[in-house]
Amino acid sequence: MTYLEKLQDPRWQKKRLEVLERDEWMCQRCQDNESTLHVHHLSYTAGKEPWEYDLTNFITLCKGCHEYENETRPEYEKMLLSIIKSKGFMADDLYVLVSGFLKLQIEKAPEVTASIIEFSLSTGFESVSNLFWENLDERIKQKGNHNG
Repeated sequence: MTYLEKLQDPRWQKKRLEVLERDEWMCQRCQDNESTLHVHHLSYTAGKEPWEYDLTNFITLCKGCHEYENETRPEYEKMLLSIIKSKGFMADDLYVLVSGFLKLQIEKAPEVTASIIEFSLSTGFESVSNLFWENLDERIKQKGNHNG
């Protein structure tokens, strides 16, 4: 079955309706509720059918936002990976970043969280770095006191 045929499958149609209803028939990026709406997979897993994902893996997007996401995201992903490599991050460093993201409690919309992270990296990094080293120094001192 082709992907297009799978999108005609009643199981996909049911899942699609669940997502649209959850998102109140509105694009979750621009709040458009008059354009054609698409249900976008946030990620894919090899071997999974389009309808076999949890509802959290979907977002309702208008046609324009969906096209933008599909056209632009791959380029931004390449840029991010290129920057990470150019800054000298190694495999273990990437594991630490992944662990940090897994621990991150995202209470705001992803676009707000992304803006907070960007702000922290561009303006508050020195303060956070200093705090890290102060905290590390304190933990080392405490550990030395417990061992002595």
